[in-house]
Amino acid sequence: MDVLYNDMKRDHLPILGVLGALVLFALATTRYPGGYDWTNNTISTLFQPRALNGAQNSARSIAVLAVFMFCASMAVVFKWISSSATSRFHKKTIEIGGIGSMVYGFLVVTPMHDLLVTVGLVFFLTAMLATLHMLYAEGRSGIFYAGIGCLALPLTNAAMYYANVLYGLLPIIQKLGMVMWVGWLFAVLRSRGQRR
Repeated sequence: MDVLYNDMKRDHLPILGVLGALVLFALATTRYPGGYDWTNNTISTLFQPRALNGAQNSARSIAVLAVFMFCASMAVVFKWISSSATSRFHKKTIEIGGIGSMVYGFLVVTPMHDLLVTVGLVFFLTAMLATLHMLYAEGRSGIFYAGIGCLALPLTNAAMYYANVLYGLLPIIQKLGMVMWVGWLFAVLRSRGQRR
């Protein structure tokens, strides 16, 4: 009974990490000089050394901690999904791509933001496509098609970011896309629960 209880507690760690990161992001927005606008500012605005109004960004350290907590939590999710894969290809591709995307995702808080967004995106798409392929190969069409839908917004976000198209909508698409792919990965993890 204690083993089952400990497994259940452990299984909740990634979601608690993501929720903790969200609380830290919310706290950072209250400390952002000049005010942070969730619909008009991207997430990366929070961890820039200077705020948009030119003041020293007092929210930066909290936002960096939030990014770290989020990325660490999602790296665990990718690792656990990969460990439930039956093929070595899916196992390694999801693990390396997913954990790599979260390492580079955290490093976007550095001055090399633009380059690391690109590197992180390549790793992320690799992990997500491998996860989709694994689900397709297993005949799990419902969650497979949901995953395609969830990947649409991050791809739209990337297209807007790199092409500088409809840039005013980018902050909204960025946040909606994150909610969708994070939620989908947790659904995949839960659906594979006992296979870990």
